[in-house]
Amino acid sequence: MNYIPNIISGLRILLIPVFTYFLINNHFISALYLFIIMGASDAIDGILARYLNCESVLGAYLDATADKIMINAAFYILYTINVLPLYIFIVVLVRDLIILAGIFFNYKKSDKVPMNPIFISKLNTFMQILLVIYCILFLNEMVNLTYIQDIINAILFTTIFSALEYVYNYKKILTFKNIRYTSEI
Repeated sequence: MNYIPNIISGLRILLIPVFTYFLINNHFISALYLFIIMGASDAIDGILARYLNCESVLGAYLDATADKIMINAAFYILYTINVLPLYIFIVVLVRDLIILAGIFFNYKKSDKVPMNPIFISKLNTFMQILLVIYCILFLNEMVNLTYIQDIINAILFTTIFSALEYVYNYKKILTFKNIRYTSEI
């Protein structure tokens, strides 16, 4: 039972090419259903991991990797089909690269790299999933783009704020690890 959350995250990664195929080939209703399933699986794997008391480093990395690939692929395709502006894709991608660089740099400096997403980052991911769903609903002619700029602005705020908080936390961790405590004067 302890492996179920990791399987869910792994399946989400495997579904990303199917989702992108649907989106690129104008199968918008299939893309919508699949993305809703993928977005729900993001919450389900975390809830199951906590409920089954089987949170793991592998699971944390699988979940984060699935989120980053899923969102960036969706944003890029939505940009290429002129639904999202380029700047939102770039801001989200840069933040994810900052997080990746911080993890890599921290890994080089220590044996154990904690993967603890901050609250604003979880909110950011939720907002990004909502934006993709909203855009696909638009492509299915179920909504108009009246509120898209409001959602984009909220994502810009949470993306920039979480990037700054990650940089601050990485700097704090690295600074703390460089301090040596001795009894010598």
